[in-house]
Amino acid sequence: MGLGPPVIELYRQLKILGALEGITDVIELGSQDFWCPRRNLVRALFDAFGRSVEATPYLLETSNGSQCPAKYLYEALGFTYSCVDVDGRVGTIVLDMNFDELPPQHHGKYGLVTNHGTSEHILNQYNVFKMMHELTSVGGVMVHAVPFTVHLNHGFFNYQPNFFECLARYNSYENLGIWVGPDWTLASFVPWDPNLLDFLTLSAKTTHLLVVAQRKLFDKPFCVPFQEVYEPMVPDETLSRYSIVVDGEIMDAQRVRMLTKKGFPMQAPPPLTEPDNPLAMTPTRTLAEELGVRVRRKVRHLLRARGR
Repeated sequence: MGLGPPVIELYRQLKILGALEGITDVIELGSQDFWCPRRNLVRALFDAFGRSVEATPYLLETSNGSQCPAKYLYEALGFTYSCVDVDGRVGTIVLDMNFDELPPQHHGKYGLVTNHGTSEHILNQYNVFKMMHELTSVGGVMVHAVPFTVHLNHGFFNYQPNFFECLARYNSYENLGIWVGPDWTLASFVPWDPNLLDFLTLSAKTTHLLVVAQRKLFDKPFCVPFQEVYEPMVPDETLSRYSIVVDGEIMDAQRVRMLTKKGFPMQAPPPLTEPDNPLAMTPTRTLAEELGVRVRRKVRHLLRARGR
């Protein structure tokens, strides 16, 4: 899919908002090309980065039919460039994302990790999103611009907003934004709202994009998300196989269910014997935080009662 007008405008806004501050290296999933026939967008992007496009005038001459490697754009903006692909182009770490593990020397190394229309072509979705997580440094930003509706026969997959919301929840990512791009040729995108579907035109030629930006906050292993709407319907032993990052600590989803009802509607558990007590395996910090919440709630209740 490459870097077209929607991505150029997204990068400009992320830079202006400070989301890319201090980030000097980028790695792409897939060796991408760049094109943007609207010169004003390219100039505005360079202005946001405090750079002049005049040193690389060929970046003003691109179109969908006349693209150039995205490497040239990133380097002109001041980034050190890498990508993951099987094609062996310059700057490529040669890996097959269906099969290959990320070499340890690349773990946590990159401040900007992008998925501009690559993941939908990979059958092994677990490995793709695990690799993105592992590539990203703490504080780094992950950007996705992927098919949302239709994109008939473009790839293997389209994506839903709740997928990225669950990724963020289980891995404690900061969601910088989820947007819908009306078309891959337009520099416009709209904050995601389910009601948008009432206003989007769908046909065999529709190419709505789902654009997502997330920040990695903790250096923890990748956690596979369980779709949230089904969490209350499965037994504890099922959720115990899933890990979730809570305040920088890895917990299993069963323990999270025991400690909070938010997002996990449940009945009170039966009395537990000591060996089965989940609190015995819960980090002290988590117990202290939960105790603090309950104490503050009790104090507020007593103060309100006295005020009567």
